[in-house]
Order: sequence, then structure tokens, then C-alpha cells
Amino acid sequence: STFEKFKARNRTGCLARVMAPSTSPTHYNRARKAHSFMEKERMKADCKEYLPDVLLSGGKAVRQEAVAASPKDAEAIKRLFPNTSGIPLVELEAGDAPSPKDPLKVGVVLSGGQAPGGHNVIAGIYDGIKAWNKDSSMYGFLDGPHGVFSGNFVVITDAIMDGFRNTGGFDMLGSGRHKIETQEQFEDSMLVCNAIGLDGLVIIGGDDSNTNGAVLAEYFKENDCKTKVIGTPKTIDGDLKCPPHVPVSFGFDTACKTFATLVGNVAVDALSAQKYYHLVRLMGRSASHIALEVALLTHPNACLFGEEVAEGRQSLKDITMELADMIEARSKDGKDYGVILIPEGLIEFIPEIKALISEINDKLSQPEIQPTEEAILGVLSKENAECFRYLPGFIRAQLLLDRDPHGNVQVAKIETEKLLAATVHNELENRRSSGYEGTFSPQLHAFGYEGRAGMPTIFDSAYCYALGYTASSLLVNGCTGLIASVKNLLAPCKEWQCGGVPITSLCVIERRKGKDKPVIRKALVEMTGGLSQPFQFYKKIRDHLKICDMYRIPGPTQFDMVNCEVSKDIPMTLQLELGRTWELQVPTEKPKRMGKFLFLPQAKRMRSELQRWRALMITKDRERRLPAAISTFNANAVTVKKGEETCCNAHTVVSRYFSEVHAPILDIVPTEERNAPIHDKKIGIVFCGRQAPGCHDFVCGLVDMLPVNHGNKVYGFVGGTHGLMDKQAVELDPELCDSFCGAGGLEMLGRTVDRINTQEEKEMAKSTCQDLDLDGLVLVGGARTNTDAAYLSEYFKQNKVKTGVVGVPCGIEGSMVNEFVEASLGFDSATKAMSELVGNTAIDGSSARKYYYFLKLMDGSTTGGRNATSHVALEVALETKPNLLLLSEEVDEQRNNLREIVNGIADVISARADDGKNFGTVLIAEGLLAAIPEFRTLIAELEGFPMPNTVDKVLPELTTWSAALFRSLPEFIQKELLLERQSNAALQLSQLETDRLMARLVQDELKQRKKKGTFKGSFSPVCQFLGYQARCSMPSDFDSDYAYALGGTAAVLATRSCNGYMAVISDLAHPVERWHCCGVPFTAMLQVAPQVPGESFRPRPGIFPRKVDLDAAAFSSWKEVRDSCAKEELYENPGPIQLSGSSASRVTQTIATRFSYLKELEGLQRNLEALRTRCRPGCHLRQVKVASGILTTLNSILDELSEHVVPTTFLEPAVK
Repeated sequence: STFEKFKARNRTGCLARVMAPSTSPTHYNRARKAHSFMEKERMKADCKEYLPDVLLSGGKAVRQEAVAASPKDAEAIKRLFPNTSGIPLVELEAGDAPSPKDPLKVGVVLSGGQAPGGHNVIAGIYDGIKAWNKDSSMYGFLDGPHGVFSGNFVVITDAIMDGFRNTGGFDMLGSGRHKIETQEQFEDSMLVCNAIGLDGLVIIGGDDSNTNGAVLAEYFKENDCKTKVIGTPKTIDGDLKCPPHVPVSFGFDTACKTFATLVGNVAVDALSAQKYYHLVRLMGRSASHIALEVALLTHPNACLFGEEVAEGRQSLKDITMELADMIEARSKDGKDYGVILIPEGLIEFIPEIKALISEINDKLSQPEIQPTEEAILGVLSKENAECFRYLPGFIRAQLLLDRDPHGNVQVAKIETEKLLAATVHNELENRRSSGYEGTFSPQLHAFGYEGRAGMPTIFDSAYCYALGYTASSLLVNGCTGLIASVKNLLAPCKEWQCGGVPITSLCVIERRKGKDKPVIRKALVEMTGGLSQPFQFYKKIRDHLKICDMYRIPGPTQFDMVNCEVSKDIPMTLQLELGRTWELQVPTEKPKRMGKFLFLPQAKRMRSELQRWRALMITKDRERRLPAAISTFNANAVTVKKGEETCCNAHTVVSRYFSEVHAPILDIVPTEERNAPIHDKKIGIVFCGRQAPGCHDFVCGLVDMLPVNHGNKVYGFVGGTHGLMDKQAVELDPELCDSFCGAGGLEMLGRTVDRINTQEEKEMAKSTCQDLDLDGLVLVGGARTNTDAAYLSEYFKQNKVKTGVVGVPCGIEGSMVNEFVEASLGFDSATKAMSELVGNTAIDGSSARKYYYFLKLMDGSTTGGRNATSHVALEVALETKPNLLLLSEEVDEQRNNLREIVNGIADVISARADDGKNFGTVLIAEGLLAAIPEFRTLIAELEGFPMPNTVDKVLPELTTWSAALFRSLPEFIQKELLLERQSNAALQLSQLETDRLMARLVQDELKQRKKKGTFKGSFSPVCQFLGYQARCSMPSDFDSDYAYALGGTAAVLATRSCNGYMAVISDLAHPVERWHCCGVPFTAMLQVAPQVPGESFRPRPGIFPRKVDLDAAAFSSWKEVRDSCAKEELYENPGPIQLSGSSASRVTQTIATRFSYLKELEGLQRNLEALRTRCRPGCHLRQVKVASGILTTLNSILDELSEHVVPTTFLEPAVK
């Protein structure tokens, strides 16, 4: 056989060694240079708390019966592994291993793709051998199996180990996908192990890596090498398992929970807008375990399984028809939205495509065949050639991308979700002639890299530590050729059972690179049989999920084992496989159609365990944290006190639109006066702006603040502004609010467009308020919302409508801030959710050490190219410390052109390559292109065309410069620039793949540098857009408290018919009890946009998005570290949002360092009052002269600082 010939070559030593491997340790330089608060907290957690009792004294090996390989391949496996096949299964029992306890030398290597928990496997091995003998030593091989045969290793010390406990990623040692394959590599591996004197080598890897470990164990034993080889089961795909001995691979739980959090957020997003189908591709090439686990955790409308497709021999058309049937059926129920999960390996299971990929793999394994369409079509069979031609061009190109290390098509790079979106869209369009009237607007997502290096869950932390400790015990007992086994996982971890299974017993013969090779059998999702419980459970609920919206929102992973029982959950598929059952929860009430929107409140019993725990904790266990002024949370216990009058920045212009421009600030203060209770008040609420965490807690605060049993009512308008116009209102009561407490998104009421600014729209809003006899109307949103609220309040005042209009600052973009507003609701949660994903991805990059991640961050740029902001990108950079941050405001200030930006990125990449670092993380603000001067001009011209449009129609109409820029852009960007616009006709910057554009341009630049010899590294970019995954996150503690207090503040203002005010809470950097609640008039926030030269039209005043202040503390903090970030890996992973424990109270740095304008004004007033007291008649003349001189100088300075001097009322007495 091929393997026997290979072994013969090993014995004869016929291949010459190119370079002798090193046998001395190298200096360790990969310690993390920075840690987040959460990382430090998790690193301190004692791993020994996870240790099963059976391992407390080391564990005594009890050898059981021999385990044979698959009957079909048993003889072949025995021939290939004569020394290690048929060896017994090992179980560990309490007791000491054989004496004497001589020190051990153990090596460890991380192999293959990253999986959360790998560092804890190493920690378990380390602690295990140190417990055996304190003088035992561990050696870590760097960057995968290549480190073994090249002798690239380090000595692992206590300090090194303690810096990685309970952390994600493989960056402690780095990983690689090399395999030990050639004679030279096997010889060198043995040479290195012998030189070190290794008693054991632990391979932490997946199926291929552990198969390679089995071959290495066989080789070592055949050649009398004392090094024993033990494997551990690693893969997030979940396809390495052999129940009952290896029930699950490590990393699967963390990755699935990470993906489920994102899918849950996306599902809430779908419910909030009710206009998108989210097609989500999930990692999992050879099996659909991830898709199944995430489907069980989130309940999407559809989930495809490769195994089911293969079993039913479904074609691409069959899958398309099935999805189209579901979409059409949902459309008939008024649901043109939904969530569909797709495993990345689905395309390989479609029979005609599987056959095509198999033949492509075979043909391209032949060196003479080039990976071009022309070449491959010339050698494919007739059937496969026809299938290849049928596929869209972008799929054909992806099938011919570079091979993976095993010579296979890189299925992870095939955009299956894009393929299905295209085929489903075409099918639905064909159905229009037969009655289909719906809309299909797909949003495409691919979740993968962000799940591979996340902070391991409690289960993965414990499971991995137990696996590592088990591996050390197997080595102590002289075992080899085994994979560590930990089972009985439904029990507490102290009762887990440990042992080892012969790797050869898991092997089958499979064709790889055109040859038959031994590999560990892939564990596929079982449709029937002993492990089919997870699929059968999903199958039981599948028909309900297709039409009903039964989305389950698992929320962020929690680590508080004391207070949050959910934190200790094990994978749902594993629970079902081990015999646990669940009761099916089905909605009993049907959605109510209200205009073009559906009102479908989710019952509390339908919520996930974490959501129910969160609601209970907020309302009972933790109780609401409240500002002192509203601590009784009863509108009758507070009063509105007029404060100082405000001034207006552009008095002359603003006074043309508003009848009052000096309205006072309204302070909300407690009162003991017993006036007539607030009664029979009616308040309406509209979600105008885009989705943001915390809005439901705001509604809870609004409802709870109104005194009960006095006829007060709160109406929620279903469908946002359209619901307001169409008078689609529902009464909101505490019971309804309770089921949404702590929930993300806007699913309670939904939203449509952020616009109430035409005469017709204002008139319709007036009609609704009068018909419902509203005392107050609360509009929740960002700068656009509150600008419209300002003009609506004036319109109501002029038309003598009693309804007071109150605005609320909300939006993940964080730009609805100004002197009065310190934070927009939702910013804290969304940036924390995105920071976790960026932190995961950055650590993944430093583990694999071969990718550059270009991550574009949603910044809610609702005003298109005119007001792009980068608050989200800046905050995420502060939390995670990427290598580069492209900030819109900085590009705008420096007037950087596209070439300068690209060169700047390429310079950093080149400098890092010179240090041997061909990896990194680049953050890109969503509005970056709009900040580049030449792009801004192009965008302004394009906004004059009706959209969507085509290149051939637009290009001739552009100016010469803009046309030249447009032509120079890649085709995908050209098309994206011509897509449909927002409701305000502005370009949707989220549609532009800025990340992909930058990566493409940088790649071109680096190719030029390589030709010139100035760049010697490698550059492999991976692009991703982060936004939809985070904007409907469960709210953080800060946003939950902030929202509830804002709701109470808005309720007080609305019940007093305070027209033209924004609910504001200041002093947010302080504890909640010290927050200051007030109402600030819109007019104090209005500004006049600069007039464009040459234009006679002057825009009306508005509340504009506030850009990042490049002189403020937040950006200054980034400037201090960015040079170091560019050179080094200062990555910090803040981890998932915590809802209890010490990490829960953390506030984003942007908010924590923001200047408190109102607090400063209070201080100024106190100083002025003190001045008046000192300078009363009769005071010393010298005091008068000094005070007068200083005030005169001060006023001169203030004159210089502003175009128009607007005297403030609190200065006038002092000046006099």
C-alpha cells in the first residue's frame, strides 16, 4: 500500500534532509501585552474548580477491552497501524498512577483551526504533570505541527501559563494546518522529541490532526521512541465525536453560543423592521452540527442541513423551491421577513454540486491542470461541466480558489447564502404571474471567524481543563495512540468520567488528494438512529417555525456561575443526545395586522431562559438603579422646576422657525407636596429611529412612572411613524411591558421610516394626537428624529394642539450627543457587542498568524454622506486595540485622498511583515468613503439621480472628475453606489463594501511593492461587516438603567404637556444615583448648517449628528496607543456583555470620559452667585475693580470665540 511504501522510505532514509531541525528552545515572545477587565477576571478563576474527582489524585488507568476500527476498514487499518491498532480502551479511576513519580517532559502542539478552550487544555496538561511531580516540564511547539518537525519550541513556565487560563484563541503558541507527512518530517519530529527527552506529546486538534497523531504514535512506537502521543478532540464544527467516549469536541459550545447570540440579535432585527430576510451562513463544512445547535437555540424560520439534502438527494432547484414555498406562505400572512440558517458545507451535499466538487478536487490535484474555467471545463465530465456552467459566475470563481492544505475546495469561501438568495429571488419573481405579491429583500451574513477564538464558556473551560488533565494522566500511565475522553457530561463536572479511546478505532479509509488515506470518521448529523434526538426535536418544531415567529433569543454568554444558572448550560444537542427532553412552546395568539405592520408581542413563556432570568433580576433581585431625583418612580412624587433660560446658537435664523428660542431647562426634582394626582393623562410613543438596545426598558420606564389606577394610559404606535400617521395604536400596560423587560431591538412596536417633516405628515400626526386626545407624544430616535420632533412641536404650538412633543436621544451610532446629551441610548450595548466580535477576531488573527481582518463597523450613518460619524469605530478600537483604525473625522480633517489612505495601510502592513507578522486587524468606520473629498463629491452628484439606477445611465451624466473616479472603482462598488436610497434620499453607507474595497486596493498596492522588492511578506485579507449582529443586542446594565430613567423622565415631561423638549439625563460617568434628570428645549440644540458656496438656499436649522471630537479624551486615548498598536499585538477581548457580576457595571470609555456640560454650567452659576455675594454695595473698591476688570476681559475673550454674542441670563446680573 501507499502507506507501507511510505514506511519503507522512512526505514531506508532515502530522502535527503534539507535543514536539520533545532533542538534548543527559542525565546518566548508571545505573551499578551494587554488584557481586558473580563480577561483578567476569567484568568483569575481557579481552573481546579472544574477538575473531576477522578483526577484529584492523578487517576489510575484501568484498561478495558480492545476497540476495533470500522468493520469495513478494520483490516486496512490493522495493516497501516500494526503497533497501535486494537489497543484497549482506558478508563481512569480514583487512585495514584504507578510509581515512581519521576518528573515528566511533555510537549504540546495546537493543530488546525482555532477553537475556544485550547488554552485550558494546555493548562490541564500543565497542572496535571506538575501535580504528578513539581519538577515536570512542558514544551510548547509554535505554530502547529511545523514547530514539531522544525524544532521550533519554547519552555512553558508558570507565568506564561497563567497569562492564558480561561482565555480564547490559540495565540499562546499559535496554530497551523501543516501535517507531518514526509519521511523527513517524521524523522525530524522523532529527532526533536528525543533531543528534548519528551515522555509525551499531546496533539490538540481535529480529525485530521488526531489522525496525524495516530500515524506519529505508530511511527514512534515502531522506532522505539519513548515519546507517547495523546490526542484531544478539538473542532468547533462538532464532527469529531464518538459517543459515549467522545461525546463532543471542545470549542463547539462556545462557537455555537457565540453564533446563536448573533442569530438571535438578527432575528430581533427582522421582527423590528419586518422587511428583511436574513440569510445566515454558519461555519461547518463537513457536517451541519453548528447549524442544528444554533437552530435549536434560536428557532429560525428555516435551517438547511447538508445531511438531509444528501439523504433526500435534493437538487439546488429542490432547495430553492422549498425556501420559496415558505417565503410565499409567510407573505400571505403579511410576513415578508424571516431568518434562514445555512451550513457553509451545504453546497457539498447537493448531489450535482458534490459530484462537481469531487471531480474538481481530483482534477486540480494534478499539477498540469490550471485552476481556470477554461482548463477545468476541458477535463470535467459532461454532466459536471453542465453543472459548472449553470452556476453564477461568482460561485464558479469561488470553486476554483486556492486549495486548502488537504487539497480540497475551500468551501468556507463559497458564498452559499448569496447563491440561494439569487435562486430564490428568481423563483419568486417567476411566481408573480401566478399570484405572489410579496417582497423579498435579503440581508446576507456569514458567521465564522468571530466564533473560533471567543472567550470559552463555562462548559468549554471546564471540559477543556478536564481533557488536558486527562491527557496528562494517560501519559503518566504510559498510554499512547489514545484520544482523551471525558463523559457523563449531564452531571456536575466533579462527577465527569475520564479516560482514553484508541484513535485507530475511530479511523476509516477515505480518498484524499486522489489517494486512499486513513482518517478519523466524520460524525455527521444523524437523521435517524441512536443520536438523532436533536434532529428529531428540530423536525418536530420545523413546521411551526416556518410560519410562526417563535424566535428564541439566547443572549450573550454569561460567566457568573453564582447568580446565573444559565451560564453552566451544556450544548443543547448534547443534552438531547444524553436523554434530556424539552417541552415544545408554541404561540397561542395570532399576530394582529395593524396597517402594514404586524403586532405580535411575544409571551414571557416563549422567552429564552436568559431573557426570563434577566427580567426577573432587573425587577426583583437587583431592582432598578435609579437617579435620586426619581427614586420613588412615581410622577406624583416629583415636580418640574424651571431652571435657567437657554440661549440659541443662531438666534436670528432659528427665530424665523420657532416662536420661542429662550425656553428654560426643566429640572425634575422630588417633592413632598401633595397636589392633585396626575390622572387621565394619555401619552403616545413612537419608535422613529433605527434599532437600538434598551428601547423596551425605556417603554417600561414610561409606563411605570405613571401613577396606576388614575385613568392614565400609554399608547404605542405599531409600525413607527407609519403607525402614527395611520393611527395604529395599542395600549401598553405593565403586564405587556414585563414580557419585554431587558429585551433588545424594537420588536414590541417596530419601526418603519425616520421621517415626520412634510406638511402632510405633520398634519396626519396632528390628527392622530387630537383623535386620541394625547397629552404627550414621545418620539424616540437620533438626530433626524429629534429635528423632526422640534418642528412638530412648533407646528402643534402654532395650531393650538395640546399635545406636548418630547424627544428621546437614541441610536447605536452615538452621534445624538451635544452639550446637553452625553450619550444616545443603545450606544453602550451595541459597541460592547461589536467589541466582543472584534476582540474574538483579532485573537483569531494572532492565533493563525496569516490573515488580515478588515472589519467595517455600522455607525448608523442615517444622513448618508453629509454627516458620517465614527463614534462606534472609535469606542470599539478603545476596547479592543486593533492594529489600525480608519476614522471618518480624522480623514476629513486631514483631507486624505483614497491613495493616501491605501498607502498608509500598506505602510503598516509592510512594517509588520518586516517583523515577521503577516496578520492584523483593521477597523473601518462605516462612513469612511463619505469623508474622502473626491468620494464626497461623487456621492453628492449621485444623490441627484433617481435610484436604483444603472452604470450606463449614470456615468455619462457625471462631471469629468467624478466619472473618472467612478470608472476606477471595482464593479461591485459601482453597483452598490447605485442601489436604492434611504427615506431621506441619502446614500446608505452600509450598502458599500468599504472593507472589501480597501482590502482590494491594499492588495494591489502590495503587489506593486512586491515587484519592486519593498514588500516581502504575504497578505491574505478577510472582510466582514459588523452591525446587524449587534444593534438588537440585549441591553447592558448601563443602557437598561439609562433607558428606564429616560422613560421616567419623558413620562414626567409628557404628562405636564412640556412641548418642545428632549428628555435628558446627565452626569452619566457617575453612579446612577447621581444622574441628573431634566428636559432641555430643542431650540437650545438647534444649529444652522454652513451654507454651501455659490448656493442661495440656506438649510433650515436642525439637530445634527455630532462628529467625533478629535480634541476630546476618547480620541486622545486612542492617539496615545495607536503607534504601539500598529507595531505590536495589544489586542484586548472585552468578552460578551455581562448582565451580573463585577463586569456588568462597566461603562464604555466614550461615555465614561465625556465632559458634563450641565454640571459645568452649575459650577459656573455657583461661582457667579458667589461673585454677586462678594460684590454687594459696601464691599471694598479693590474687589469691585478686580472683579470688573476680570469680567471685562472674560467677555472680550467670549466675543472672540463666537460670531454672535448672545448674553445669557445668568451672566447679566454679574456684568451689571
